[in-house]
Formats: sequence, C-alpha cells, structure tokens
Amino acid sequence: MRTLYQLRPLFLLLLVVGCGPIGPIPGGPLPGDVGPRQVLDWEFASAETTAQLETRPADPYSVNTWFVAIGPDLYVPTSMIRGPKDPSERSWVSHVAEDPGVRIRLEGRVYERIAKRVVDEQEYDRARNALESKYGIEPSERDPERAIWIFRLDDRTE
Repeated sequence: MRTLYQLRPLFLLLLVVGCGPIGPIPGGPLPGDVGPRQVLDWEFASAETTAQLETRPADPYSVNTWFVAIGPDLYVPTSMIRGPKDPSERSWVSHVAEDPGVRIRLEGRVYERIAKRVVDEQEYDRARNALESKYGIEPSERDPERAIWIFRLDDRTE
C-alpha cells in the first residue's frame, strides 16, 4: 500500500494541472481576477510571450498559446509551427466552433471574450505579420502545408 508521502507528487501534479495548462499539457479552469469587459489597448500585455486560453465553459479546457495585441484587438493563432497542420484537429479549436465563449489569462488576470475567426484577408495578413514579427518567424520559414487560423478575441459586450 502506498503512503501519502509516496502519492504526494501525484497530488501536486493534479493540483497544478487543475489550475491551468503546463507547457503542452492542457489544464482546466483558469484562476485569476477577472479583468474588465472592454480593453481599449492590450499594449500592457505585449511583453508576455504566452497566454493561457480557456475554452468549453461547461467543462473548462485550457492551453498555452501565442497571442499578439494590436491596439484594441487581441489575436490568437492556431499552431504556427507544431502539432496538427489542420487547425480543426486541435481540441481547443473544435471547442470554439461549438461555443465561442473563451477566457484568456494575461499577466495573472482573466478576460472573458468571444473568439471570432478572422476571415477578412487584410485583417488576417495584419495579424499574421504581427505574430510572425513577435515570435521571430520569417515568411520564408512558413510551412506551405500548415493551415493557420487566427481568432480575434472580442469583448462579450458586442
């Protein structure tokens, strides 16, 4: 029979994973104070390299993700370099398709948003160029077989 001391690492792992994602391992609900509904400028978060995105409000599922802020707009891409080349094969993307209500944690604060896939070509190019610049991806390094969807995270008052 295992002692509580032997089970301690398992309990710690469950505690941490229950609070959000760890690296590539998805987590559950994101803890943190809830930020304002409207954000006029996301510049305050620009120095951050990753955010945590929570989908599926009824059964929270959270992942670490890249993001870019452009004034009042906040964008999250599907994987630009790893994982499935078809965005629809990602769990969080299928969750957003079912319910676009998401929460994103930046600098310890959680913001309730609506994820909207960017379909306008000019907006898509602007967001993708900003993401590639932020993360040091050269256009020549793009994988032509990888589809990348970008979601704009709008406030829930719209």
